[in-house]
Amino acid sequence: MFERVGAFVEDVNAVGSQAELKSVLAEITKELGFTHFALSHHVDLRSSSEPAIRIHNYPDEWERYYDRYHLGRTDPVHRACQTTAVGFAWSQLPRMIPLTRRDYRLMEAAAKQGLGEGFTVPAHVPGEVNGSCSFATARGRPLQAEHLATAQLVGAFAFEAARRLVKREHQKLSDPARFSDRERDCLIWVAR
Repeated sequence: MFERVGAFVEDVNAVGSQAELKSVLAEITKELGFTHFALSHHVDLRSSSEPAIRIHNYPDEWERYYDRYHLGRTDPVHRACQTTAVGFAWSQLPRMIPLTRRDYRLMEAAAKQGLGEGFTVPAHVPGEVNGSCSFATARGRPLQAEHLATAQLVGAFAFEAARRLVKREHQKLSDPARFSDRERDCLIWVAR
């Protein structure tokens, strides 16, 4: 499987858009025995002033639920990422962090959306908000333990590729317009 990880790393280093990354990640997600994946910074995207990652193939209804209840910062999986630097199964959450009633309701809601067991790879980059790459099975399907080490590597490289894409897209949006001397003269004449 390590040859496959090498090919995946080459693929994600070559992607030029979030859509391409999503496609490459969807392919390897299935190969690892998962149904869903999510790359995300641990923020509430609707109120974040900084560019943030969110690339996933979770059900649309789950995304709406997640945003409606502002779960980006309070999600128990995201909170558990603060306690480790390596991937963990969601079934380990009760041993990693204290779970609240709200956390259990969230997990029940996820199950109703068809999400089963998951594996999350934390992403801790100094000077940045934390993030993660999560993989989830369909409800009722177990994790395939033999693929978790590979998922750890895939998650780390996928998150780094997403960081690169988001930074590049943000720079394109924030770069000041550059005009030649002639273009600047024309704009001045039009303004007058």
